[in-house]
Amino acid sequence: MQAALRSAAIGLCLALVAAGAPVAVAQPPGASAWSQTLHAALRLVDGGPDIADPALWRAGIEFRLDPNFKTYWRSPGDSGLPPVFSWGLSENVAEVSVAWPAPYRFDDQAGSSIGYVEHVLLPLRVRLTDPRKPALLVLKVDYAICEKICIPAKGEAQIKLSPKGQSTAHARALDEAEARLPKPARLGGAGAPAVQSAAATPDGQALTVTAKVPDARGIVDIFTEGPDGWVFSAPMPVATLQQPDGTRQLTYRVTVDGRPKGGRLADMPVRFTMTAGDEAIEIDARLDSTGAAH
Repeated sequence: MQAALRSAAIGLCLALVAAGAPVAVAQPPGASAWSQTLHAALRLVDGGPDIADPALWRAGIEFRLDPNFKTYWRSPGDSGLPPVFSWGLSENVAEVSVAWPAPYRFDDQAGSSIGYVEHVLLPLRVRLTDPRKPALLVLKVDYAICEKICIPAKGEAQIKLSPKGQSTAHARALDEAEARLPKPARLGGAGAPAVQSAAATPDGQALTVTAKVPDARGIVDIFTEGPDGWVFSAPMPVATLQQPDGTRQLTYRVTVDGRPKGGRLADMPVRFTMTAGDEAIEIDARLDSTGAAH
């Protein structure tokens, strides 16, 4: 009888996974159960309190994908869907902010998409309403995974945040994930890698972006974001100029692949996330009335 019940339970679990429904798999303290769906799973991990601010908690969303599957960044590129997070059922939680490690670009039949392959840990900063009271972090998320075609997925997870002053087994993993976040930088900043300038082309169909990178820094990419409705292409190299200090100045054309009705490359905010080998920087700028970035 017990064997039959176990077999029935396993069959039900497999049926739910095949249908795309999240399935919880138990985990040790310091992490939520895995929320399992077809080809992917996610969970919440607890990183303990922030030493400098007792009202701020470290946590993370960990995605685990089957081999060759990917999920998407906050700006997914020409195809795919960005994850949408909901924290409304949390208790004693005032605000949750999500940080995004530098992504990768993938070429596919629809153009290019942006995201992560097989595994990623997104660091969180959780601000408590009252740091003297316990907190429950509850996540609901709609996301997408892809091998060759995009598959919508859902996940649910919840975790009680550890007592004040207690670290967890996941603190080091969060340290490593936070170390890989793009470093804040400014347009035209010194050093390399750096984005030196950006400006709209005269026809308003693209941006011309110049960047500076160390000569042996590996693959370089620039991910360009604008307000809702704007989609920018992968950077197309236009020119490379070797510099006396051993760096390279790179010039790119970044085409506008999508824009809201009547949208113009002027008087709008823009964000550049630049990767050069293992280094990554993030720059917030604004295009002025002429389309030049500042």
